[in-house]
Amino acid sequence: MNKNKIIIQLLILLLFQVTLAQEVEIVRETKQLVESRDLYINGGARSQFGGKSRTYIKIDLPPNTVQWYYSFSTSAGKSGTKNLNLAIQLGGILADPTGITSSTISAIDVPEGEASADVYLIDRSNLNLFLDKSEYRHFPEGMAENTKQAVVRIDDIKSGTWYLGIKNPSALNGINLSIEVVAITEATTVKEKSANQEKAELLGALGWKKFENGEYDKCIEYSDKSISEFELGWVKANKGLALIMLGRDSDAMDTYIEAITLIKKQPNPDYIFDEVVKDIDNILRKNPNIVGAKDIREIIELQRN
Repeated sequence: MNKNKIIIQLLILLLFQVTLAQEVEIVRETKQLVESRDLYINGGARSQFGGKSRTYIKIDLPPNTVQWYYSFSTSAGKSGTKNLNLAIQLGGILADPTGITSSTISAIDVPEGEASADVYLIDRSNLNLFLDKSEYRHFPEGMAENTKQAVVRIDDIKSGTWYLGIKNPSALNGINLSIEVVAITEATTVKEKSANQEKAELLGALGWKKFENGEYDKCIEYSDKSISEFELGWVKANKGLALIMLGRDSDAMDTYIEAITLIKKQPNPDYIFDEVVKDIDNILRKNPNIVGAKDIREIIELQRN
C-alpha cells in the first residue's frame, strides 16, 4: 500500500477517535451591558426652558451575542426608581434547561409604569438626527412606542455599537425612566467524554442498529447495557421506540418521560429532540395507527415550546 495512503488513513482514524472522545456543548451566558439606570426626561415644550425631551443610551454588543434585551419602567415626575432585575431574571431563565422561549419572556416581571415613553433602536449616523428632532431612521425590532413599561427582545442585530434613543412624548409632563440592558452570548466548548460515556454511546449505536433490523428486543437489551454505563437521553428514546413497536405503550411512555428529562439536561437538546421526533414520524408513516407514538410525539413537542 502507498505510504502516503497509510498516513492519511491513520490520520482519519485518529481524528475519529478524538471526535468520539469529545462532546461539543453550547454555553449561553448573560452579560449586563447597562446596569439599571434612572433618566429624567423633560416634556417637549418645557425642554425649551431647560432639560431635554430626548436622550440616549449607548450599547456596545459583546462578541458572540445571539440576542439582547432591554426593559424599562416609568414614573411621573422627577423621582421614582424602579428595580428591574432584568439580568437576574434572564440568568434564572438560562439556568432552566428549556432555555428562553416566548412564554418565559412574557413571565419576566417589570414594575408597572406611570407615564408613557418612546424608545427607538438607532445607529450612529441617525443619533444626532434623533436628538435634533430631525428626520431619522430606526430599526422597528427594537422599538417601544407610547409604553409605560416593557421588555424588548432584539435578535436580528447581534454585533456593533447601537443606541437606544429615548423620547418623552408628552409636551408638558416630565418623566423618570428606569432602564436596563442585557445581552445573551453563546459559546461552543468542547468537553472530554468519560470512558463510560464512550462505551454507552457505542452500545447505544449497536442498539439502534438492532432497531433498524427489526430486532426490537435486542435494541432494548443493548440500550439497557448502554444506560447502565452512562445515561443518555437519545438512548432512552431509542428504547422507548422499541417498546412502542412491541406494543408496550405504558412502558414506552415512562421511558420517553425519562428520556425527555435527560435530553433537556444534556448538550444540544434541540438537535436531539429533532432526531427523536423524526424517528417517531418514520414509524408513523409506516403505521399511522400506532396510538402510543402519537401521544408521545405530542408530549415531546409540548416540552420543547
